[in-house]
Amino acid sequence: MSHLSSASRVNSVLLFGLLSIVMLVPRSVQAQKNSPDIPVVSNVVAIQGARIVQAPGRVIESGTIVFRDGVIESVGRRVDIPYDAQIIDGDSLTVYAGLIDVLSNVAVPAPASPTQRGPGQQQQATNRAFPTFERAGITPEKDVRPLLDPSDKSVEAHRNLGFTTVVTVPHGRMLPGTASIALLSGSDAAAMVVQGEQPVVFEYQGARGVYPGTPMAMMSKFRQLFREADRRMKVQAMYDDDPTGMTLPPYDAVHGTFGSIINRDKRVFAFTRDALEVHRTLSLQSELGFDLVLTGLSGGFDTVDKVAAADAGVALTLNVPDKPEWAAEVGKDSLDQILAAFDEETRTATFRDVEAERRNLEAKQLQSRARYVSMPAQYADAGVSFAFTSYGMEAKDVTSSVREYVGAGLSRDDMLAAFTTHAADLLGLSGFMGSLDEGKMANLVVTNGDLFAEKTKVRYVFVDGSKYEIASAKGGNGPNGRRGR
Repeated sequence: MSHLSSASRVNSVLLFGLLSIVMLVPRSVQAQKNSPDIPVVSNVVAIQGARIVQAPGRVIESGTIVFRDGVIESVGRRVDIPYDAQIIDGDSLTVYAGLIDVLSNVAVPAPASPTQRGPGQQQQATNRAFPTFERAGITPEKDVRPLLDPSDKSVEAHRNLGFTTVVTVPHGRMLPGTASIALLSGSDAAAMVVQGEQPVVFEYQGARGVYPGTPMAMMSKFRQLFREADRRMKVQAMYDDDPTGMTLPPYDAVHGTFGSIINRDKRVFAFTRDALEVHRTLSLQSELGFDLVLTGLSGGFDTVDKVAAADAGVALTLNVPDKPEWAAEVGKDSLDQILAAFDEETRTATFRDVEAERRNLEAKQLQSRARYVSMPAQYADAGVSFAFTSYGMEAKDVTSSVREYVGAGLSRDDMLAAFTTHAADLLGLSGFMGSLDEGKMANLVVTNGDLFAEKTKVRYVFVDGSKYEIASAKGGNGPNGRRGR
């Protein structure tokens, strides 16, 4: 009879122990380890002990928010944290819904610089009265979605400010193209696109050297395109009803897109730069009857009542006039004194009065600029629900404009609503964006203080659950833990 050696007995004990440990491991954990379909890294994130601003006026002073696979799972003062969650200590942090920019060129690379015209282009440019649609800047059918580039520097620049969603449109002129709602995340264009509204963008920016080049000409061209599209639709309807004896009606993409405007399948997002353009756009809408969102409205302080009475959405520009060079180095107290000393009756009688008139003109400059800066507060006081647009400006100028608007009387709740709940309502996204509620998309911005305070920094941005740690806030190097969609 053979006997086990001491070494064999030790090995047997060790083997039995290891088998026992394996048997004690939960099957779910073993499955996670062995199944190729389940990622090893958890898709669950919990921000614990943070100040949570669910929406303007709804604040949890100390709570926890949990989101899984890009969807908010729970939010409240007492929340059970899943065992597999990545936990972020929210002490001294504030969590907001991700910001929404209602019109921009974000994620669309700028076109290359114009090169010397070829023979065909030269011939085309000489026909100034009847240029092609492309030459005239009339390309409403141009879909932005194939142009989206998640690696474009504008994506990171906007996201670093706390934006998670944008409406973006191709670069162009009078009718640059059809816009789309896009997330500031994803590895390719398809991953960025949010299914939803695709408005047509219109602005008073004529093509150089050809018709239509003036605001009145652009209004006339818009009417012509609208009415021709309406005529084509009626002819097509007759053909569809009975094509006998009829030639197949021709189709072109420009009039086809205007057909979508006529049928109210698409809204027109009109970008206006002054009060006169606002009046002109509302006149076109009244005449033709299309669905309208007024965007920009720089100088819109003179049109508050008319816009409030109009049947149109509103997105105010974040672009404010630059301060006069002389005022850049002057302290606020001194600027206030200059404003207080303004006298409309001041006139220069002799050369001795030149200095007094100069000071008065400086005060008038400040007054004029102050009207632009106070515009959002005026719209809020008038009860107009509005969002914001950064169209035509760089991301680096957004923060200073936001703080100036708050300093000019716009409440922080109204500011936050414009970037979140109002923007989501305007775009038809409020069912899954714009606030931090269970079941909504995990679009969040996490800061180390009040979002609109001067010294506050953005620490993290989550886009559909994908985490980005902001380099300027914590010495990182951009996205951290990015999850593909």
